[in-house]
Amino acid sequence: MGALNRPRWPLGGWLLAALAAVALVAGLQVDLMEVDAAQYASMGQEMNLGSPRLALHEHGAVYQSRGYPDKPPLVFWCAALGTRFLGSTAVGAKLFSVLMGLVGIWALGRWAETLMGPKALWPARIFYGVNLGTGLMLQDVRTDTLLVALVTLAGWQAQIWKQSNRPVYALSAFGLAALGMLAKGPLALMALVAVHGGDALWSGRYGLLRRPAFWWGLLWMILLLLPWLGALWEQWGWYKGVRYYLWTQNFGRISGENPWAQSADPTFVFHNLLWSYAPWSLMLPAALWHALQHRERNNETVRQALTAWALLAVGLSLSRFQLPHYVYILWPFQSLLLVRWWIDEERSRSWSIPLLGTTALLLVAGVLLCDFAMGTFPLAILITLGLGLLTWLFRSKLPPMRGKSTPMWTAGGMLLLLILLNGLALPVLMTYQGSSQLGRWASQKGLASALWRLDCDDESVHALHFYTQRIVPSLNPDSLKAGQTYLVYSDRSCIQTLLNQGNEVKVLKEISTHRVTRLTPAFLNPKTRPQVTRVSGIYQIKP
Repeated sequence: MGALNRPRWPLGGWLLAALAAVALVAGLQVDLMEVDAAQYASMGQEMNLGSPRLALHEHGAVYQSRGYPDKPPLVFWCAALGTRFLGSTAVGAKLFSVLMGLVGIWALGRWAETLMGPKALWPARIFYGVNLGTGLMLQDVRTDTLLVALVTLAGWQAQIWKQSNRPVYALSAFGLAALGMLAKGPLALMALVAVHGGDALWSGRYGLLRRPAFWWGLLWMILLLLPWLGALWEQWGWYKGVRYYLWTQNFGRISGENPWAQSADPTFVFHNLLWSYAPWSLMLPAALWHALQHRERNNETVRQALTAWALLAVGLSLSRFQLPHYVYILWPFQSLLLVRWWIDEERSRSWSIPLLGTTALLLVAGVLLCDFAMGTFPLAILITLGLGLLTWLFRSKLPPMRGKSTPMWTAGGMLLLLILLNGLALPVLMTYQGSSQLGRWASQKGLASALWRLDCDDESVHALHFYTQRIVPSLNPDSLKAGQTYLVYSDRSCIQTLLNQGNEVKVLKEISTHRVTRLTPAFLNPKTRPQVTRVSGIYQIKP
């Protein structure tokens, strides 16, 4: 299975790599979205300004959510490292999380190759790395970006250890599992237990537990986690700190102990997989059915991936708090199942029309979103037509648009869609995020050091702190003192209240704003958009 036995990378592969690079670079430069990505960047920046790296702080206060430490530190460390090198930019805040996400795509190909041979290498990377959800995950970074990549790396390393019995791979797998736990808690370890523990249960082979490297690796993982567990104990104690991290943070969402628990849709996982794993979600039912039919003792791919996918899907469905990006953890395992089915069934030709047709529909929707909803007309149409013309001119050197080449053509269409979204639609959409736009404007005008945030609503303003490169203090409207001048970031409705109270207000900068992660048809329609947007600005106030 060495490099000499792998299939040669065709011209189409290089074209896909070029499209992927353009989509990736465009996504890196999109502004940080509220709440999550902007929060990670802001807290990482605080670390660079002197905030503790283990006793996490947010806006100068102890980091918590509903009375508990909400997330482990790895995502904040990545943001801190990137902004230390590249400054307070979106690229700096996202860089190391995105790089880890790319390593995860590479690792899944190697894992699939280890299990199924060289012919599985590139289908696995395409199914996992080129879909709508991955494109969003590598643009709007979450803790799941790190979690999924590290679980994939750890799973691959554990597979090599099982086959070679070389202790270094056991240490690597457990070390990566520890990093995964520092990204999003014990869910990382549970995913790996489901993969390789499920394989052991189905096959009846428990020899791994008798290998000394297993216990040394387990000790290595615990040692890596001790500084974080010690910090939780010191700052929060057992119940709110260590126990919350080890149990309540993840599993408490099933039991109802987690403070974020709420009533949830039991079909949540499945309808979010439809769009997030598009267009490959069309084939996922067939791949799952194939796996259920082929549970032979010698089918290691099915034993591993099906067990992990099923247990995680059930756990997510039972969770009482659900968000769309939670399903990302399923992608590596369903991609392995998809590759197994694709290789075994040889039905690639019958899936050409559904896959290419779905991709074409998504591309048309992307063009409409860019040119007509975001007002970039005619750029998206011209880009699509231009790349289509180039494809036609080089058609003799590209693989035919049928059969086993279908994934390559489908991936090309999806990458073009991501280029349109990252390069055209999202930059326009982000102009409606006041915390980033006005924070950057205040910094450029030299006003950031004097800026206050008027404390009269619950708007998330992590990006305001990030782009002004400081913790913007809150100002209570009732605490304004006569004779002083205040420079504030606020919503116009709050300012109107101050005007009604007789304060003098001067508008320095105003823009239309909207919660960009909560898109509605009314906002996407340019004619009705003014009806659902607010106005935020930077104002000078004299009581």
